[in-house]
Amino acid sequence: MKKPSFLVYKSSLTKKITIRSFLLFFSMFTAFTVIAYMTTNYLLLEREKANIEHTMSIFSDRLSVMDEEVSTENFINIFKSNFDETKDDSWTSHKEEMANVLYLNLDVSVYDDHKKLIFTTNENVKNVITEKLTEVTNYFVKKEDTFILAKPVYSQKNDILIGYIELSHSLDFYKNVRNNTLLLLLVIEVVGMTLALAIISSSTKSFLKPIDNLHAIMTKIADNPSDLHLRSQIKSGDEIEELSVIFDNMLDRVENYTQLQANFISDVSHELRTPVAVIQGHVGMLQRWGKDDPKILDESLAATYNEAEKMSVMINDMLDMIRVQGSFDLHRNAICDLVGSINLVLSNFKVLKNDFTFIFDNQVSANEIWVNIYQNHFEQALTILIDNAVKYSPNIKEVTVKLELEDLQVKISITDKGEGMSQEDLKNIFNRFYRTDKSRNRTSTQSGLGIGLSILKQIVEAYRIDMSVTSELGKGTTFILKMPLVDKDNF
Repeated sequence: MKKPSFLVYKSSLTKKITIRSFLLFFSMFTAFTVIAYMTTNYLLLEREKANIEHTMSIFSDRLSVMDEEVSTENFINIFKSNFDETKDDSWTSHKEEMANVLYLNLDVSVYDDHKKLIFTTNENVKNVITEKLTEVTNYFVKKEDTFILAKPVYSQKNDILIGYIELSHSLDFYKNVRNNTLLLLLVIEVVGMTLALAIISSSTKSFLKPIDNLHAIMTKIADNPSDLHLRSQIKSGDEIEELSVIFDNMLDRVENYTQLQANFISDVSHELRTPVAVIQGHVGMLQRWGKDDPKILDESLAATYNEAEKMSVMINDMLDMIRVQGSFDLHRNAICDLVGSINLVLSNFKVLKNDFTFIFDNQVSANEIWVNIYQNHFEQALTILIDNAVKYSPNIKEVTVKLELEDLQVKISITDKGEGMSQEDLKNIFNRFYRTDKSRNRTSTQSGLGIGLSILKQIVEAYRIDMSVTSELGKGTTFILKMPLVDKDNF
């Protein structure tokens, strides 16, 4: 079966969620990596600057104790205490010892007050310090892969310029740490994103598996609409399970309505077949020879009229059934005054059925009794019950409606003294199209299709009314409705 255009997808939901989740995770992880790298780079550079500044502070403090310009002799004397006196006192030895007190990759050069080199730990340093350094300024620059810090030194005793110090710090160690950090972060990101992709893909498939099951059920039903017994029965413990329950309940209702529709069509066709056949038979007989016989003509016209009236009652019953379906949701919070509604319904029946006696036995002292039901629906239910009592009370034409209170509930009893029903009939009276006296219904226009009590059952279930029926053949029937009282002002 070819799928319709709206079922042709560019990509699956699993793929979409996986890609978007991965992109989000990738963006966050990449942002974290960039921030981590930049922060590490900044902290490493600040550490290198701190090292060179700390070393400059040590050397400048040592030199500033002199009261004359720095020279090779007095410079060696100043720092001689830091050297191992057991070693050679040569110039080379002093440079090696000086290098030992410096940080890794840090070289020091000392100049006299004329900017002439007198000591260095780096053979590649020029004999003259840079011209950018003046007597009153420091010089700090990053040149190629090296930090250079130069500073004039003044005597603490007479505040005269005694020389210059220049520190040169190679950034090779910083570069190695920075590159290794970057490589490590990249490796972590690649491995992390690979694991994240696998976890996201697996989690998405697991998360969407209930939806896939629901999709499969829907597809099967779409391919075969008559196969409504399928159910998803998903147990995921979340909103998807709730959606599954709603879908299964919907299928239950659709299956029920489908079955009711099939029964409805079957029963209506069966019910209409007889009056149509009777009408056709009489009309055919009149066309052939009956119209010339006044007696036959009168009988045929009477029978035809009777069957047409029966069909009218059937159609009205079906319209009532259709009208009540789907109207409950609009009136869930409606309230009704039972006393007023009962009086209204009974007054209507007194006009329509003046040969009957209708009694309202009100055991409640209040003039108003309020319950949670839409007024039209209550009056429709009461009308169905009284009409049903009238139809099946051919001899004793008396119907009593009794209103009383029981434990904060209203009890409404509709009692007739008619034919009554057997226990078998009581089990089936709320089934649509069921009638207790089928032979009589063939010739009477009173009973209709037997839909009335089915409509009553819908109303009772919609408003959660407690209903019971007692009946005895030859003595009558009593329908009892119980509903909780409500406060009109607070409802």
